[in-house]
Amino acid sequence: MDSPSQKRMISLVFCLAVFFSASSASAESVLVRELCRATKVNPECVAALNPDPRAAKATSHLSLGEIALQIAAENTTKRQELLDQMLVDPNTTSSWKPVLKTCKAHFETAARQFSTASRELGLDAMSANYDVWMASDEIVACLAFMRSSKQDIPPLVTSCNYVKTLVSIGDAITNRW
Repeated sequence: MDSPSQKRMISLVFCLAVFFSASSASAESVLVRELCRATKVNPECVAALNPDPRAAKATSHLSLGEIALQIAAENTTKRQELLDQMLVDPNTTSSWKPVLKTCKAHFETAARQFSTASRELGLDAMSANYDVWMASDEIVACLAFMRSSKQDIPPLVTSCNYVKTLVSIGDAITNRW
């Protein structure tokens, strides 16, 4: 049973498994690189997608697109939660609170738009693209409200800029890629 030919066969199967596993991982990272090159924010795109193991496991443009839009929805929700924390923090400047409350609602809507785009992507890329741009409009509205309130809230500006990165990724997925 332990003949030299069986040992060679087992070694060959093991080597092939390692080879195909490594080439598959390499192909998957190529998808992320291709997507990020199609955005206006390549390094930020890579930074947004690489930490999530789902992106590395994507096997097609469509699956990576759906995953990237899910990541966008989740990260926008996390930014909304940051605004929640700032709203209840007694050290938050009181003049910031109306802006934070308004922008929290904009972030909530933007997260829903990304989530909807993720579900629509395989069915209707044009509708998914519209949803991505609706998410962008929410962030633009948040920034406009902050400016009209004559407030400068650095953590909010940072969050808005991050979501704009997610919009750029979503646009590349739904429009050009």
